[in-house]
Amino acid sequence: MHPALCPMLDRAAYIGGLDGVSSLKGAEAVGVEPKGTMPHALIIAFEDQVKAWEAFDEVMAPEVPRIALVDTYSDEKMEAIMAAEALKDRLDGVRLDTPRSRKGDFAEIIREVRWELDIRGYQDVKILVSGGLNEGRVRILSEAGVDAFGVGTAVSDAPTLNFAMDIVELEGRLTAKRGKLGGKKQVWRCPECLADTVLPFKASSQKCPICGNKTEPMLKPLVKDGEIVAELLKPKEIREYVLQQIGKLSLKNISH
Repeated sequence: MHPALCPMLDRAAYIGGLDGVSSLKGAEAVGVEPKGTMPHALIIAFEDQVKAWEAFDEVMAPEVPRIALVDTYSDEKMEAIMAAEALKDRLDGVRLDTPRSRKGDFAEIIREVRWELDIRGYQDVKILVSGGLNEGRVRILSEAGVDAFGVGTAVSDAPTLNFAMDIVELEGRLTAKRGKLGGKKQVWRCPECLADTVLPFKASSQKCPICGNKTEPMLKPLVKDGEIVAELLKPKEIREYVLQQIGKLSLKNISH
């Protein structure tokens, strides 16, 4: 991936509802602090999980969460216990990586880790998962007890939306090519169920065909005579709006 694309992808992911981003440039573009955890390379360099976790705890700033990577050399459950016993109340969470490459039922592995931490008094230690995740896997593992997820490929390599831009009106004259509807249009959206209705631009608002609520116009001027005339919102404000809309949707027919 070209480095210049990272900030754009991180910004879009954050606006789309993700809690944070890991790249420095992406975090700068969004206006938040970058988030991340230790890599496998750290543990391999020490050739010892406990030494690596303790070194991370020793040198990292206090505000950085202590999240131990617990799947480098042995069973995830055993490494989670080792991390909790090594860092005690300083441990904020454990991370399990690459669930698709692990044998067995990964949801059951999560439940085992949660049980073993809880029964030893580490109920406050969170479980994080990363690697090869999509919306279906996130739902399943969330139900198993995962508190947070690190998602990369499914976000940056998401299915594309196929659309085209066509001239349908020229200085007031209808000019659409065949297969396209002529004339300037307005999209009226129901703020409750998010149903869209496309009408000629001068047509008045209609009630939502699904729930009967009043609809709102979605197409508003952004640039006029070369000048930006719309209010440009910050990423955090756009994200809040997106999350409000997502809250009205539901995932259906997810492939497992």
